Amino acid sequence: MALVRPLRNRFDVEVADGPSLHVQGNIFAHEYTITRNGAPVANVSKRWFRVRETYGVEVMPGDHDAFVLAVVAAIDAIVSKGPGGRRQRRR
Repeated sequence: MALVRPLRNRFDVEVADGPSLHVQGNIFAHEYTITRNGAPVANVSKRWFRVRETYGVEVMPGDHDAFVLAVVAAIDAIVSKGPGGRRQRRR
């Protein structure tokens, strides 16, 4: 189980059975990096796509793709909701 704690343009993801993940960059624009102990785990970016609300996730070889994608999905869900838990419209 992981615990995600948002801190401005970064998140710290506490992993119960392993080292924590650090997420930093422009999270609201989907331009950020995920690291573990200073080493890159994944890059998230919209720059590869022209379709609105589409972004890519590049997971480094040897990392758990499904877990990293779950972390990215959780971050997306957290930042896309506003006060009261309602989904914000993106402009």
